[in-house]
Amino acid sequence: MTDKTGALRTRAAETETTWQCLTCHLEVVDTVLPRKCPRCGASRVKFVEVGAQAENEA
Repeated sequence: MTDKTGALRTRAAETETTWQCLTCHLEVVDTVLPRKCPRCGASRVKFVEVGAQAENEA
């Protein structure tokens, strides 16, 4: 977690990751997990990493 923003870092700090909101299905591409969804305002616990869903189902 970064000190100033509270955002969670991905595995590699400079690698962009696609996060999907489970509430409104908005996809956000960024190096950190958003604090809240820009579209619906859902908290960060409602985000999943795109691609991680398929790994969990296998």
